[in-house]
Amino acid sequence: MTDTNEFTPAAAVAHLRRQGVVPTDADATAESLGGGVSNHVYRVTWDDGCVVVKRPLPNLAVEDDWPADVDRVHNEAAAIRAYDAVLDDTGVARVPSVVTESHDPDHVVAIECAPEGATMWKSALLDGRVDAGVAAAVGEVLGTVHAATATDEAVRERFASKRPFEQLRVDPYHRTTAERNPDVADAIHAEIDRLLDTSRTLVHGDYSPKNVLVAPDGQPWILDFEVAHWGDPAFDTAFMCNHLYIKSVYNHDRHDAYADAAARFWRAYDDAVDWDIERETVAELAVLMLARVDGKSPVEYVEREAVADALRRIATRTLRGEAETLDAFAALAREEASALCG
Repeated sequence: MTDTNEFTPAAAVAHLRRQGVVPTDADATAESLGGGVSNHVYRVTWDDGCVVVKRPLPNLAVEDDWPADVDRVHNEAAAIRAYDAVLDDTGVARVPSVVTESHDPDHVVAIECAPEGATMWKSALLDGRVDAGVAAAVGEVLGTVHAATATDEAVRERFASKRPFEQLRVDPYHRTTAERNPDVADAIHAEIDRLLDTSRTLVHGDYSPKNVLVAPDGQPWILDFEVAHWGDPAFDTAFMCNHLYIKSVYNHDRHDAYADAAARFWRAYDDAVDWDIERETVAELAVLMLARVDGKSPVEYVEREAVADALRRIATRTLRGEAETLDAFAALAREEASALCG
């Protein structure tokens, strides 16, 4: 196998042939799916077959230095299986099944393709097409998985390591953002301590609209589990809400639609679990919003400095104690969106 940084489309097809996934006599093609910073991702098709192949990068493709262990892809495969065990036969959502998994030295996973015609929820949201029904569905999915895995000792043991979470989230998001915002660094470090001290359930770690595909029948497909770990469920709820509220400020003339989607997501999640993590969700939401402006992975579509500054104000005001509920946070976001509307 070639070096991870040279994992070409041809190398992906060759790997699948060696694994017996692609028949030796089949004419297979591979296209890059792009859209990410942490993996080579190819959609490989042949005859009537289709898989998505992932191989992780040892250093993520961003401007800042961001190393991460490549064995995180096996963490993803294990999390897919854990989610599937909970969601199987519920009809609420699907995860792609693991077709093949290769360990050292390859570190490659191939998963089932989503249905033809499935669309990325993020794309619809950025276009201003806000389906609150999808938000409610992914809230129910997350709550269902969090509630089910919270009492699963085997899952707790398998995902006990927080190493992927520290490498892919805490260091590049929280600690980097604290360094770049010394005025609220103490509040961010307090949130880091709380986050790392909390161990309650299986956390997805990247639960966002870009990792939700909507099939033609409306069923969500949940993707990208490499940051999965046993930890704080408020990280996942905050992560999803953060993306919805960022878009509510970016597309400020449609703020109310995104805020409604965030509220629908939260209510569906809250109905599915037997704990109250609203305050923790708001605290983490503030850090994540600031991190998507000043961390190592800034939101790529926020190009106007006025929008970035609005997001900074929402986050820092929350970190200083102006919002402890989601309604209060939504009010701050609405204020900034209204100001941008002029």
